[in-house]
Amino acid sequence: MKVIDFALEMEEMGKDYFRRLASEASMNGVRTVFTILAEEQQELYDTFLAIKRGASAHCNADSQALERAREAFAKIFAPDGAHLALLKTDLAAYEHAMQVEAAIVSFCEELAERERDEEARALLREIAAEERRHYDTVESIHDFVAAPRWHLCWGESCNLREM
Repeated sequence: MKVIDFALEMEEMGKDYFRRLASEASMNGVRTVFTILAEEQQELYDTFLAIKRGASAHCNADSQALERAREAFAKIFAPDGAHLALLKTDLAAYEHAMQVEAAIVSFCEELAERERDEEARALLREIAAEERRHYDTVESIHDFVAAPRWHLCWGESCNLREM
């Protein structure tokens, strides 16, 4: 299987997953989080499509390991992967998204380490780097949303509880 085709399939699955979560979410904030994440998946899809169209010399790399890995990756986006009842806040939604993105980064890095073909390994590392940048973005948004829980909002009042 071509590595770049696998990456495109992976992003399509991610986009569908986050769109499904957005459509099932009952709270506007959570719905917005998952809609934004679906759009981010589309941006990654477009990036990988540009790589496929010739921006990368090794975009036609073929990997035998991907056929066996497809099922493992599909588990990340399994329909029962997120229990929406537990995702009652946008912060919880971002935390779930971070878990999903971390699993994707780990998955791509492991595939790159196991790959024997040098071109396929280089492309898997490039894909893992893109996925890591996406994870970093989600983590930054999460930290921004969570900041009021971690820091005082104003010197005269406190949003932190006594221990």
